Amino acid sequence: MSAPANPTSPTYWRSLVNQAAVRFFILRALIDNDSYGYALTKEIEELSWGFCTPRESTLYPALNDLEKRGLIRGSQQRSNARTRKVYAITEQGRLAFRTAAKVWGEIIPAIRKSTTL
Repeated sequence: MSAPANPTSPTYWRSLVNQAAVRFFILRALIDNDSYGYALTKEIEELSWGFCTPRESTLYPALNDLEKRGLIRGSQQRSNARTRKVYAITEQGRLAFRTAAKVWGEIIPAIRKSTTL
């Protein structure tokens, strides 16, 4: 998902932040429970207090990237009459989440201070 072209629009900045934050929130959501796409979208919205609302065009590329990097693993599971790809965090993913949480924890105070005009 590419950001809108107008950098004076809040949508532009939200889109950029969302692209970075969605991976963080995927890992965070999977720490508690294995999950699948639609449920992850709802969990990310809840964890981010509604800031991140990933669409398929953002969520699935992020899931594919995290899986390719070995941070999560997906497996096909049958539920009722449907088969879903369910994702689980790996130990490498837990380490990556702790690292990401530390980095976000470092930048958030700087952003807060910088937004006070």
